[in-house]
This record gives sequence, C-alpha cells and structure tokens, in this order.
Amino acid sequence: MVENKRLYVDEHYISVWSPVLRAWCVECPDRELILANVQYDHVVEMLECIHPTYKSVDDQSVHILLPLAYDYQMDGLLHRCECFLINHNLPFLEKVWIADRYKLNRLLILCLREMRPNCKVDLTGSRYYALSDRVKVLLLERLHGAPAPEEIAEPPLDMEMFQRQTDLFFTGVRAKAGRIYYVNPYYMAAWSNVFQERIYCSSSAMEEVFCPCSHEELKAFLMAVHPPQLRLNEQNIGPVLMAACKMESPALLKKCALMLLAQQTQLSVFVRLSLLDRCFLHEMVPQCLLMVHRPEQLIQMTQQSTYDCLSTRARAAMLDRLAVLLENPGLQPHHCARCKATSTCTSVTWMCPQCKTYSTDPNLLRHPTQSQPNR
Repeated sequence: MVENKRLYVDEHYISVWSPVLRAWCVECPDRELILANVQYDHVVEMLECIHPTYKSVDDQSVHILLPLAYDYQMDGLLHRCECFLINHNLPFLEKVWIADRYKLNRLLILCLREMRPNCKVDLTGSRYYALSDRVKVLLLERLHGAPAPEEIAEPPLDMEMFQRQTDLFFTGVRAKAGRIYYVNPYYMAAWSNVFQERIYCSSSAMEEVFCPCSHEELKAFLMAVHPPQLRLNEQNIGPVLMAACKMESPALLKKCALMLLAQQTQLSVFVRLSLLDRCFLHEMVPQCLLMVHRPEQLIQMTQQSTYDCLSTRARAAMLDRLAVLLENPGLQPHHCARCKATSTCTSVTWMCPQCKTYSTDPNLLRHPTQSQPNR
C-alpha cells in the first residue's frame, strides 16, 4: 500500500532484492505492507527497474531510485545506479554529494581521482555544505597535493549465495553436468517459462529442478537475472543468450537481442548472425544483416570457417540482403568531400558545385569531378 493505492508484488521476488522488505514479509506474513513517506510513482519506477521489464536507469530515474534503494538496502539497485553515474556527466560536486550521501565508494574515489592538485572547485552552495566531514577532508587533502586514492575495481559477481540452501533459496537447480545451485523458484518463475511451467504442474513443493543448460550457461543465467544483474558485454553475451533461449526467458532474450543489434557493440556482423541463428531468433536476422552495407562484406561472410554451421534460413537471408545491395547503385564507393574518405553510404545526396542544388540521382556518380557527396 503506497499513498492509499495498492500494488501487487510477489513477496519472494522483492525479498531477493531487499532484506528490509524481506524482514517485513517474514514478520507480518498475513498483512499487506504499508510503505510510508514514499511516492506511488517512485515505487512503480523502482519495481519496473528490478522486474523483468528491464527498465534501465536514466538521468531522471536515478534520482528517484537512489533514496529508495538506500533506504530498503537494495545493494543490487544501488550498484546499477552507481554504474550509471560513473559514465554519466554531472557537475563535480553533485556527483561527490551523491556518492557521499548514498555511500557509493567506488564513485567517490573515481571523482577524487579526476581532481588535480590546485584545481578550481566551487566550494559554495548547498551541495558542498551537505558533504560529510570525512569527504571534505578528502577534498582538502586532494587539493593540496595528496596522492589520488587507489581505484576500487567493480566487485566481481560470485555464486556464493546460490551454493547453500537457505530460507530464501530453497530449491535446487541442477545443470546438465550435475552441478547444483539453490534458488528461489518463484523468483526464477518471473524470468523463466521453464520454471513457471514446473511450478504450475507441481502439486507439492519443489526440492530440485533439472534445467537444459550447461554449467556455464546456468551460471550466466543466474548472474544475469539476480541482483545486481550481470552487465552484458561482448565476452559474456554468448552463454547468456544461449541460457536465455534454453530457459525460455523472454525478458533476457530481449535484452540480449537489443545488445546484438546495437551499432556500438564490438562484434562482427557474422558473430551476431551466428548467435541469433543458434538461438532460433530468425525474425531478427534481417535487421542484423542491415548492418552490412557492401556486397563484398557478405561474400567474406560466406568464407568464414563456421559458415556451414548456419541454418538454411540464415543463409537465405544473407542472399536476400546481397540482392538488395546489388540492386542499389547508390552504394558504390565514392569519395566524401567532408571526411575525405572513400566510403559506401546507405544513401548519398550529391551537390552540384555550380548551381548548389542537391540530388539523389546515382547517375551523377559517372561525373565525380562535377559533383561532391554529402553524407
């Protein structure tokens, strides 16, 4: 109950994220929780961030999430907010105050390392006066030439909490290799249709569940869905995606797919295509192949050693993309007057140097001395 409005949540789920909420659920199992001194919209924002909607932390929500995560001891959510702030531009004292207020030590040390001795820092305003004495001393010493503190590495995610049976993690999940971890089946059911089906079909409490994943895939899945939730990167996307597919996790599949289709992801198109194909995400293959802009790139993909491992459907999609590229004359190599590089844009607008008019007519390619491309 928040501001006289009801929100329905699974007590097992919120207990995994917050020991404070878990204690309330244990002490008063038959009563609804009443959250005082918080806003309804803020609680909804917090729930959307920790549930399988996978709503990301942004520059607006971070200021809503931090006080809730701190008050309810949600270390996983605090960690996600800290990771966002580390890579987000904010005024220096604002970042220092946030790090001090919510005990984000990794963020605080990174801020201190950014300082240079004798640099100009605005030591006025409400944010400065709200700093603790400890942080003020650190700022003073750094301004007067004290060495920068050692950077705190991001804490590694480990499997310790899954290695023994507890009141919260009481059901064993066994991988193909026989390794067993203990989980909360109701929490897992929110992320996995496999677990959801087992719960619906089971007439009694489940003591052990066999999953279709390898040991590494099961580890990746558990770390990806439990707080603070493993951040996906080029190194771990493979086992996480395979586990999401085998565990039938729509939310995790969506997150993996968004990363694979993102331009900034440092993976070759062929690797992305192979991962999507192995997980039978064929509806995303055409969108993935849109990243290929030159016919010769597709030809090179057919020469990869693992090309024969692709399904017929994926190879057919490659041919469809090749046909489109060969039909579009605007993709011929050209010299750009702006960046002075030879490239092949998906679309080119040509400007006549005489009359200053623009045209998308590819016939102008035949007279490169009379026109210059603008991309």
